Amino acid sequence: MSKVRDGAKERYWRKLIQRQGKAGETIARFCAREGISVHQFHWWRRTLRNRDRQVTTKLRGSRPARERGASSPERDATTFVPVRLAFSASAPIEVVHPGGCVVRVPAGFDPPSLLRILATLDPAPSAAEEN
Repeated sequence: MSKVRDGAKERYWRKLIQRQGKAGETIARFCAREGISVHQFHWWRRTLRNRDRQVTTKLRGSRPARERGASSPERDATTFVPVRLAFSASAPIEVVHPGGCVVRVPAGFDPPSLLRILATLDPAPSAAEEN
């Protein structure tokens, strides 16, 4: 039997983690100021990252980013990339990959093919990362 998630608690921790990132101070100092334990902060950050990864994997219908060869936490499935769609249905779509590559996709493209192209842009994991 799975546990029911507390949406309010999850929103609270997401906001707190986001505030820590913007604060520009260490996690230890931020937690002391907020009156929360460092252990609890790390637990929630890891838990929410894993939840986001699971949702993204389900939506994309593919393997998690770590299995596809993402080489750092900054490039995992929780990274949001802003997308701006053209107003014309016949206009090409420009995708800027986090690695800096630009992919221009014509109207009427095949989404699974685009996912395969983007996956090839991710570097293969090094031997150290695989262990």
